Amino acid sequence: MSIVQNILDILRDEMTNRDIGRLKRVVIKNGQLAGVVTEAMQFAWEALTPGTSEFDGAKLEIVEIPLKVSCGKCGTEFTPDHNRYMPCPSCEEVLGHNVLEGKELYIDSIEPADPEE
Repeated sequence: MSIVQNILDILRDEMTNRDIGRLKRVVIKNGQLAGVVTEAMQFAWEALTPGTSEFDGAKLEIVEIPLKVSCGKCGTEFTPDHNRYMPCPSCEEVLGHNVLEGKELYIDSIEPADPEE
């Protein structure tokens, strides 16, 4: 709930800066290692937005970003099958990989509602 509340606060600030009254859609990027459960974020959105003047009826779209790493030994970039055991497909090294994608959690885009809606 607190993560979605923080997202709503950020959205309110951005809406004020852009002179937007209401939102129609919000897109969030959620990395596999971000530690945020997509279903929980969706539930919190549906619990916190009804009855608000800015977000009532706005759709939340969550795009899940898979984990992508580069091998710490040979540099091969790959998407592991598991986020804890990650043998490199080239050299089979298990430790020391660098995370390239999958830790992010951010607002990717917003779509204002039409003033007539």
